[in-house]
Amino acid sequence: MQPRPDRLDVYYGNDLVGVVHDSLPLAFEYAPAWLGHPHRMSLAAIPVQPGPQATPEVQAFFENLLPEGELRDYLAAQRKASTLFSLLLEVAGDTAGAFVLVAPGQTPEPPRYEATTWEAIAAILAKRSASAIDIHEPGARISLAGAQDKTGLAIFDDGVPRLPKGTSPSTHILKPNIRRLAKVWHSAANEVIVMRAAALVGLPTAEVFYEAHTEACVVRRFDRQLRADGTLARLVQYDLCQLAGTVSDRKYEKEGGPGLASCAELIRRYSSQPAVDLRLLMRWVFFNLYVGNNDSHAKNLSIYSLPDRGVMLTPFYDLMCTRLYPGLSNEFAFAIGGEVMPGEMTTDHLAQMARQLGMQPRFVVRQASEMAERLPAALAQAVQEVAPGLAPSAQTLAERLERFVRATTKKMAARLST
Repeated sequence: MQPRPDRLDVYYGNDLVGVVHDSLPLAFEYAPAWLGHPHRMSLAAIPVQPGPQATPEVQAFFENLLPEGELRDYLAAQRKASTLFSLLLEVAGDTAGAFVLVAPGQTPEPPRYEATTWEAIAAILAKRSASAIDIHEPGARISLAGAQDKTGLAIFDDGVPRLPKGTSPSTHILKPNIRRLAKVWHSAANEVIVMRAAALVGLPTAEVFYEAHTEACVVRRFDRQLRADGTLARLVQYDLCQLAGTVSDRKYEKEGGPGLASCAELIRRYSSQPAVDLRLLMRWVFFNLYVGNNDSHAKNLSIYSLPDRGVMLTPFYDLMCTRLYPGLSNEFAFAIGGEVMPGEMTTDHLAQMARQLGMQPRFVVRQASEMAERLPAALAQAVQEVAPGLAPSAQTLAERLERFVRATTKKMAARLST
């Protein structure tokens, strides 16, 4: 048995950015060559400075690369990895964003993929105890943040699903139905429809499709970009918890995570187009309120750097109607002018939120009104597009979703406009 590494090297392309040390708390140190690099950048909120750092910003950057909750527990038991460093060692190869973590002495390898079929993936997912990562060979180093079961795939022009090997970049994320919550049914169809509605209403949104064999929502990764030579580039991307120095188990505002005012401040600090992105932030908030997505926390907002276009909010992702399911929280993830219950929000709360965000109340009210006007038709079109490919029970979900959103939007719009 080879000795267990006590560090991991962090690469951006072929450049060594720094070293993660196996310590409690986790420590990170920028590489001397990176400190002198003409195009050096910081890892999220970790200051670019010499010497080891074991700060909350370090914990937040690396911890937010990992799955959360029961999925993290599953991986910890499966890989015998109980510490943050151990989990990074075991699974953090292909992660969100631009950076690759490898054992010392290694460098990111040329990409390799193994063709498979949707039927083969579905057969593995059908096992009661399986996680989506189990479609890969034992030891696969794939880590996607979030509490929902998911894994990475590569799908190129031929449409064949492929399994990335080693640290090879994926192009898509496979998100099968949530199974650990008994009352949450057909979550994949829910997410595909809501994501399509967001795109149709004019929000920049990650591309999705519903895959019937696996009953999964398949999302095209926006942090990967196809180069002219056919290879994949990894784009620099940070979620707002990483930029705020907040670990994922405090992602909700009520737990101390970033509220809307903090999110707006991070957008002003990092975005190359803050006015555009702040308007998108407001439209995203009202879309989530009307569509019944109470799980719209700061980890579901990210900023990335696009070549020749600057830094901006990423397309939106992880959108679904949570209020359709009994037992999930009735509280919105963010306080709107101090109120977290969607059914109690009024124009007074919007005015207070506007002041907290440094915006004009009439601007905020206009965003609420415009979203309410556009959403019902967009949701109806999304259902019309997606429903024919769904099983009958999922079609029932789609019908209930459309009725719920239409009614919720009408009620909320009436309160928020008077």
